[in-house]
Amino acid sequence: MRLENKSSLDERNTLTEQLQDSPYDAYTYLRRASCYERLGFPDLAAGDAYRALLLTDEVQDESGEYHEQAVEAVEEGWRNSQKCAEHEEGHAGPEGYAAVDGEQPPGNDGGQHAIRAQGERNNESPYESFAQDCAYKAFVILVRALLKCGCLKSAYDFARRGLKAFPDHRQMQELQKQIVEKHQQNKVQQDPAWESLNFDPKTDLPEQGSVRRELYPWNKHEPDRFSESSLLFLNHEMRKVAPKCEVRAVSLPLLHEHASSHASIDPSTPALAIKQLGIFATEDIAPDETVLQESSLLTANNRLHDPLCDACSSPLPSSSPKRLPLSCCTSCDDTVFCSETCYAAAQTHYHPAVCGKSDFDIVAKDPSPPAAANALYLLLLARAIALSETQDIHPLDLPATKYLWGDFVLPELTYAHSASATEFLTSRHLPFTFHDNILAPLHLFEKMDLDIFTALPRCDTWVLNTLFAKFRATASARLSTRDGKPEVCAVHPMWCLANHSCAPNVRWEWGGEIRFVARGEEDVQGWKEMGEGRQWGKGIGRGEEVLNHYCDVDLGLKERREWAIGALGGICVCERCIWEESKS
Repeated sequence: MRLENKSSLDERNTLTEQLQDSPYDAYTYLRRASCYERLGFPDLAAGDAYRALLLTDEVQDESGEYHEQAVEAVEEGWRNSQKCAEHEEGHAGPEGYAAVDGEQPPGNDGGQHAIRAQGERNNESPYESFAQDCAYKAFVILVRALLKCGCLKSAYDFARRGLKAFPDHRQMQELQKQIVEKHQQNKVQQDPAWESLNFDPKTDLPEQGSVRRELYPWNKHEPDRFSESSLLFLNHEMRKVAPKCEVRAVSLPLLHEHASSHASIDPSTPALAIKQLGIFATEDIAPDETVLQESSLLTANNRLHDPLCDACSSPLPSSSPKRLPLSCCTSCDDTVFCSETCYAAAQTHYHPAVCGKSDFDIVAKDPSPPAAANALYLLLLARAIALSETQDIHPLDLPATKYLWGDFVLPELTYAHSASATEFLTSRHLPFTFHDNILAPLHLFEKMDLDIFTALPRCDTWVLNTLFAKFRATASARLSTRDGKPEVCAVHPMWCLANHSCAPNVRWEWGGEIRFVARGEEDVQGWKEMGEGRQWGKGIGRGEEVLNHYCDVDLGLKERREWAIGALGGICVCERCIWEESKS
């Protein structure tokens, strides 16, 4: 690791500790945002800059929920910035305060006289002028970070807001210009004949960006999944749901190396490999025999008032005079459970964190078809935080999330802690927007009556990104029979340990529980000719790996590989894909 990166990482950790002691300190958020930019994490910089902006708003709004705490913090920040000004530029002051982006702290840099002068004309106190300086810096970092993430629409919108609050500031004007130029460059690369005659940046900029799936260097919650203790735990859990199976380490090709669905793979060329976990049969398993049967509380559905169990998301049983009334929460509207078992599990594991919360049950429900999948990931996040709060466990330490693999970029292969554009552009496979990754989660936490500042250790942007990466890599979904869009999803931590193949030896079914069933001869028509002398659909032999399918195996090679780029981070190089490619 480069020396400057180690220094920035140390600074980041120190600032995080300061935020735990002073969670309403906008200036410390700005300093950490600047630190994240230097480390090459613009998504995290955007999250911190937005929290800083919220706190500067709280200073101005006397009716704000956090007004008193924000004012107290900004007064302390101003006093420390005065001490910092007595030291060399960029050198930490007595209280650990230093400059943002190498400048003097807000309230002391000569480049922002216009901001303070305006405040002084309005008879603002030094603290209020300091908060205004912080707000300006928050806008700058937020716009710059969103631009780097590819969220051009949000970046442009915040640039407009920044210029409205601080007119005629050249840095913001330059950023706004860079956003438009970036979009024009992208369009010309896609279509050399594209012209900008009818282009309106207020409406036509794209919002969808992407970032790396990070295994953050300060993440102390990620286990060594291959250690003896981890494998003992996983196999103990596996025996509960799949008595004829065990978890083992397995070597898989690194899909990030093959980024295009049109790429051709030479089977004679060794591919880079990564170590992963897989499920293996410990006994012979017959065709059509159930291999695994697993339930989960880490579920979500995006339909409002649909007759689904709140805990497992299975359809509620039909009512009849002979059937006992369904279990429900008397403090909530329409929170119903399919069984007393699900009701009891909800009460001990997650429901107290959301019970009786006003309007919580309508968040992300009945979304538009394009937003259906993202709404489910947000609702999975909500369930994970509810599990965390009820059980007082960090969300990354929950049994349902701890051992999930988020298809993370591996440090030893392609990962660099650097803010250079070239390095950041590598391996960006986690979808990212300001709304889905920053705004909507904060809104969700507020609906849960969580203080979004004091809850930082469990709700920090890097924690949320880690959870999103794990969910996108492992969650299963059920499509609506009405519009074909995903409406229910779940994470089953044992089920998702089975690796993907476009020639799987199991099929899976999902009701209230998820099941693997060994495929028979009628289930392997698409690849029964593959491999000379191979017999497909004869069950799973002892020692064979249980291979799942993450996509529709009836799709063609091109369509399956296009799916894999989004879901797995690269084109599929399983046995069937290589075989079909060789035939074509």
